[in-house]
Amino acid sequence: METTSNPINDTPELEELEKLIGCSHYRRKSKFVTPCCKKVYTCRFCHDENEDHVLNRKEVVELECALCGNRQEVKKTCDKCGAMFGSYTCLECNLFDDEDKKQFHCDGCGICRIGGADRFFHCQKCNMCLPLQLKGEHKCVENVSHANCPVCLEDIHTSRIPCHIPPCGHLLHRNCFDQMISAGLFACPICQTSLMNMEKMWKYWDIEVENTPMPVEYRSYYVPILCRDCHKESTAKFHVVGCKCKYCGSYNTCRGNGPVIRGFEDNMENMTLNEDRGESSTGRNQENSSEGN
Repeated sequence: METTSNPINDTPELEELEKLIGCSHYRRKSKFVTPCCKKVYTCRFCHDENEDHVLNRKEVVELECALCGNRQEVKKTCDKCGAMFGSYTCLECNLFDDEDKKQFHCDGCGICRIGGADRFFHCQKCNMCLPLQLKGEHKCVENVSHANCPVCLEDIHTSRIPCHIPPCGHLLHRNCFDQMISAGLFACPICQTSLMNMEKMWKYWDIEVENTPMPVEYRSYYVPILCRDCHKESTAKFHVVGCKCKYCGSYNTCRGNGPVIRGFEDNMENMTLNEDRGESSTGRNQENSSEGN
């Protein structure tokens, strides 16, 4: 009598086979039967790369076993051959993965994350998981991860690409952040605040300003500026290298409201004192604006 071998028991060949099962995105022993186009794909990324629409994996109700080809409803193991579809399985997200990435499901995010549940906390206002070291130390931006990356315009919340969290709190993909820094772009694409501690760079610019004297006819020009880092208005000596904020020392500034002023430094010191006392209307407006944020 002809017997049919169970592939689960053919161990040496099975072990080698399991290493090859999956796709470039996941190692798993199952495939999705997509409800949208009734095709079979290993994961949603494979589907999205080959179709003109996206797959919501939570809508998947049927799987195909990658070992025996059996179709069945979504579950952890195959009804026919008993194969476990993934060493990590989340039936809420329909996620199966044979690689240990310290996956965990976050109820707040509504999706699975990687990196270990003991290393993250869910911020209710930001509506995302953040590293524990940022607890009480980060700037909250409401629903920040539900916006697209401002560089590549791709989704951040469900992206498999790690994100970078700058001081301003606006998220961007880590690789997009690295590309910006490599290109000499150090300001957030959304709010223009510096993406990192720029103290060393500002000291370098101090030296550049000192070593780059302005033509005589421009040495007594002063301009109103707005600092993008501390968000304060002030008056700075005009220089082609940059205009330095007198409050935080940043060169991440832009021209503020008001005319260019030509005069001596002692007159400018008097103007600065008046600004500090709140006698400048633009200064008062900026203070009121800051208190309301």
